[in-house]
Amino acid sequence: MPRRSELPPLTSLHAFHHAAKTLSFKQAAEALNLTPSAVSHRIKALEHALGTPLFRRQTRALALTEAGSAYKTTVDSVFADLVTATAELKAKPEVTVLRLSVLPLFASAILIPRLPKFRKKYPRIDVSVSTESSVVDFRTDDIDMGIRNMRIAPTGPGSVKLLDTKPVLLCAKEIADNIKSIDDLKRHTLIHCTPRPNGWRDWLTQQGFADLKPANDLWVDTIPGGLEAALLGQGIALSLSPLAEHALAGSQLVEPFPTDGRGGTAYYLAHRPEDAALEKVRVFKDWILAEMKDFLANTEIRDPLAAAAE
Repeated sequence: MPRRSELPPLTSLHAFHHAAKTLSFKQAAEALNLTPSAVSHRIKALEHALGTPLFRRQTRALALTEAGSAYKTTVDSVFADLVTATAELKAKPEVTVLRLSVLPLFASAILIPRLPKFRKKYPRIDVSVSTESSVVDFRTDDIDMGIRNMRIAPTGPGSVKLLDTKPVLLCAKEIADNIKSIDDLKRHTLIHCTPRPNGWRDWLTQQGFADLKPANDLWVDTIPGGLEAALLGQGIALSLSPLAEHALAGSQLVEPFPTDGRGGTAYYLAHRPEDAALEKVRVFKDWILAEMKDFLANTEIRDPLAAAAE
């Protein structure tokens, strides 16, 4: 098997490029900030590697050999391409990737519709969103930031609360017409979300109906999936307000009766404490907090206590 040829050292090619252009070791040395003898040494090393002379050395003149002239054409083209490629690369802004792990309901109701605004404001930051319900582990998960809904606030400097939420019941209107109180739920199907398996049980216990048994149970993977099932008349979903208000817009989902607001949780944004100074983390945190203020200002949130008194 023939041995692959190796390229000459870049330093020797650079010396040849300048010497062939100026036909002067002295001028090439000045351009490269070297001594003429250093340039001559690199040219000799290149000629040795190629196995042919590239210059005819005369007393007061330097000329290219036929091989040297042909080699100059190729080397000049290569260096011209390098200059162009380097300039183009420097002209391109550096792009970083922000990896987010977000709960499906928050992603569909808040984040995804607003992401174009973030991309317009920060075009050098690409955003990768994965919708997941599992617990975030920054030690093993390949993410920069996570958004989760929790009853108890996470500790540490790498987290901030985004939005308070309260339970809300939602179903199709034809089902809601037959439900006037919690006790009526026992004649219907309750839609459960697998990432929150105790959602209904905890809420019913807080309302004093720990022993209530529904007619049927339907399990889905996500809260948005539960809302879709409820919209199709398959049962009653336990969702979160005020995100539910957003999901209700333009749909036929209604509340069978108002809840009293007990069992509240909150959405939190979290990241590694040591990443706080990263530009992509810092600007996204500031941006999403501003967007949450805008969301609340433009969302009509029902007061559960006032509604219960009506």
